[in-house]
Amino acid sequence: MLVLFVSLVVVGPLWTHEGHAYVRGTVTAVSDGQLVVQTNGRQTVSILVDRNTRYRATSLTTSSETVQVGDRVVVEVTEAANGLRAAEVRYATNASRIP
Repeated sequence: MLVLFVSLVVVGPLWTHEGHAYVRGTVTAVSDGQLVVQTNGRQTVSILVDRNTRYRATSLTTSSETVQVGDRVVVEVTEAANGLRAAEVRYATNASRIP
C-alpha cells in the first residue's frame, strides 16, 4: 500500500502523451544539474539535467539565452534511479525579460 501511495505522489505532476511523460510549468530554481518546476497544479518537481539533456527555445527566445527562473517549460522526462531526468526541455522566456 505504501509503495502505491509513493508512486502516486511521485508521478502525480506528470502527464503523458503518445508514450512520453512530461512536466509542464514555471521554473522556480536552476542549479547545476537540476531544474525545479512549479507545475500548473501548484506542485513542485525537481528534475535532473545532464549533458545529454536537449534544450529547445521557442521563437520568442533568443538562442543565446538559457533556462532561467520564471521561464515556462515543458520537460520530457524519464524515470532514473535518483529521480526524474530531463530528456528535453522546451522553454519560453518570461515576457518581462524580453526587450
